[in-house]
Amino acid sequence: MKQGSLDHQDLPNWANRFLEWYCADELIDEIQGDLLEAFYYRKQTYGLRKARWWFIWDVLKFFRPSSFRKRSFNSIPIAMFKNYIVVSLRNFRKQKGYSFINLSGLVAGIAACLLISLHVLKELSYDNFHPKAESTYRVVMDMYGNGQLKVKSAPVYPAVAPALLAEFPEVEMVTRILPFGGGVYSVKTASGTLVRYNEEHAVLADANFFEMFGFELIEGDKREALNEANRIVLSESAAARYFGDKDPIGQSIYWRGTRELMVTGVFKDFPENSHMKFELITSLKSWNGYEDWPNNWGWYDFYTFVKTADNVDQETLDARLETFLDGKKAEMYEKYNAREVLWTQNIRDIHLYSEGLGWDMGENGGADQIYFLSVIAALILIIAWVNYVNLATARAVKRAKEVGIRKVVGAYRSNLLLQFLVESFLYNLFAVLLAGLLVALAVPYINGALEFTLDRHLLLSTEVLSGLLVMVIAGSLCSGLYPAFVLTSFQPVKVLKGKIYKRNGSFGFRQVLVIFQFTASITLILGTFLVVKQLNYMRNQELGINIDQTLVIHSPSSGRDEEDLENRLKLFKEELNATPGIAGFTLSNSVPGIENFFISGYTSKHYPNQLRDIYRMYIDENFFDQFEIDLIAGRSFDKNLKTDTAAVLLNLNAMNHLGFNTPEEAIGEKVNPGNEQSWNIIGVVENYHQASLKEDLDPIIFFYNPNAGNYYSLKLSGSSLGSIMDDVEAKWDAIYPDNPFDYFFLDERFDRQYKSDEQFNAVFIGFAALAIFVACLGLFGLVSFTAEQSKKEIGIRKVLGASSNALVMLLAKDYAKLILVAIVLAFPLGYYWMSSWLNNFAYQTNIGAGIFIFGGSLMALIAFLTVSFKSFSAANNNPVNVLRDE
Repeated sequence: MKQGSLDHQDLPNWANRFLEWYCADELIDEIQGDLLEAFYYRKQTYGLRKARWWFIWDVLKFFRPSSFRKRSFNSIPIAMFKNYIVVSLRNFRKQKGYSFINLSGLVAGIAACLLISLHVLKELSYDNFHPKAESTYRVVMDMYGNGQLKVKSAPVYPAVAPALLAEFPEVEMVTRILPFGGGVYSVKTASGTLVRYNEEHAVLADANFFEMFGFELIEGDKREALNEANRIVLSESAAARYFGDKDPIGQSIYWRGTRELMVTGVFKDFPENSHMKFELITSLKSWNGYEDWPNNWGWYDFYTFVKTADNVDQETLDARLETFLDGKKAEMYEKYNAREVLWTQNIRDIHLYSEGLGWDMGENGGADQIYFLSVIAALILIIAWVNYVNLATARAVKRAKEVGIRKVVGAYRSNLLLQFLVESFLYNLFAVLLAGLLVALAVPYINGALEFTLDRHLLLSTEVLSGLLVMVIAGSLCSGLYPAFVLTSFQPVKVLKGKIYKRNGSFGFRQVLVIFQFTASITLILGTFLVVKQLNYMRNQELGINIDQTLVIHSPSSGRDEEDLENRLKLFKEELNATPGIAGFTLSNSVPGIENFFISGYTSKHYPNQLRDIYRMYIDENFFDQFEIDLIAGRSFDKNLKTDTAAVLLNLNAMNHLGFNTPEEAIGEKVNPGNEQSWNIIGVVENYHQASLKEDLDPIIFFYNPNAGNYYSLKLSGSSLGSIMDDVEAKWDAIYPDNPFDYFFLDERFDRQYKSDEQFNAVFIGFAALAIFVACLGLFGLVSFTAEQSKKEIGIRKVLGASSNALVMLLAKDYAKLILVAIVLAFPLGYYWMSSWLNNFAYQTNIGAGIFIFGGSLMALIAFLTVSFKSFSAANNNPVNVLRDE
């Protein structure tokens, strides 16, 4: 009995069935048994995924004639099929230049598709490894004021999770994540050495975190690791940082110097395709006030996930959630004319479809880029196939006699069609193999140059292999059918008399193909220029703030108490004042380039019953001067005035947001007038960009807090930055030995916001150049066709005295018309695409006529050089050789 008849659920079934299909009956039991035995051994040793790949590889290795099942075939079709392959390979060798050009175009197109496919597959794979991912959702919130959408918030209130679990029968599990676990974590070794790190990827989470998600807890119990206060679980990397080879379970780790946490688990580092990037997870019960959260409907900083029962419809769930908060916050909604609506995101959609959500975890939202890159990949592949069609038809004249002779000796048209389709199949097959090899070799270099994380092992994934198979078949048909029909349409009598082609309607189809190629290429060129222009615009735009020569240090969080940290801060300031090269010092809770999570609703005399959402900044008296933020009216904070703790400054956006028409009008007024806690407006400052120019300017309210802030910003002067840094670090280590010296340069950190745009820019330029290259190959093929068709006309004109330049113009004028038509078509398409893309940015460059003029001229120049190269070659041929057949 065959092994395949047993129940082997983990096997790649298609590979197993393929083995049974081709393998001889007398060999199947032995071969299949050995492969199954090897499969289960590898599964236990290396894991299921690697075992499946090895099984597929073994099945393919045994696919050879000695293993084939004996089948009865008609020997004549087999012989003919072999002949088709032999003839095709002979033509490859005979026409090396043509074969090289054709393969180059196909390889370039398929390689582009493969590279983009690797990126797309990685992006689409985010968070699909979680158990019941199809039923796992994140609850997010739209916030309205006066009937208008104000903000879309990824975090929600802490009371939402327990309320949903109690009131929604379809909700089986809820989990909350609080992103405020950052700060200094420290461990004292047996030798007395203090190991400390400032951790940014640290959160607090509910006890069922590891039951909700598919992250692997390799040490500890997932049900108990976070079920009590002051418990923490670490990633493998974090455990190695703090404890080395020592077992961390049961060990103590200190958070911010005073909070002792016990390590109760170690989890495997989160996979690359997770939108969460946590390394330390503390029990949510450790947070002061945890017991009051079921009634807290005002603090929305909690990422909330729910897992529903099977077959629960997301739209139905969202419909119920839409009015859920109305019954919880009715009084507040009525008082401030506000409303909030909950809705869900499937966990697999978070990475790509979170554009516009505020305060999200990580960098999410890239569906538009995936769409654009996929379109580019499809265009390049289609251009490559069109290129093959043009080159194949260009050679039709040279192969006409071959077709005529085959027809004379009895070949049917179907035989000839099959022959040319086999040739097309071989071209596409060789192109796929070469493209796969090229991509596999190029991926490490692309990852290094562009800071990508493409995984070349995905080339052997079922999705990619299936796609390549479809690509070979579709490419063979799409690029092979038209040339095959053209070649097999020749009449033997006319062919053998040398009367082959006239300029007829078939040439018009090739014109359409060339117009399509260059319309696509010109559109990509225009897009490339715009992407570069927009990126340069954002980089060079005035920010309203001076971030040059600014060293930012993460403020210390490890200390005995607040008084201890305040005393050390005072000493650190004194030391910096005596340090050459330090031109200024200020502290704040946020700096440009770092997302500000602090936002609240405020009222004014113009909006007494409406909460106006404004971002909060806590600063000292030096903040505006050091960052060169212009003071428009009023004054800044004064450390000698104790009343300034009840004073605020507004930026222009916040001033307008609260209803004041001029800065002078705002001075002396109050924020939250009539409330228990209100603040005097003492000044108005100019707007500045807290985030990149992809985002709009924020309304900001500034509070005075000279002793606390998340960031210390030092303005450096002079050119000896290295020695200044050494001095600052030495003073830091002396004053803050329990806190790491964790710093960055503000201008570099701000520019990191444009990293994804820079990557998109580089990819776009590369693929646009590739599309132009492939399109020019197609144009080269069409010029070759025309030159071959017109060679006798050219010879006669040359005998009659025509110059080479005149002959070049004769050949080139038709193609100039094609390029002109392509430009006319590409300009409106490019404008539409560019306008759509620019809508993703709050601050946009103008498209301008220059992009169209330069883009069209560049494409025309490239096309002219391509046409001229082949035209000069044809025009300089010896007319005697051309006319000897007449």
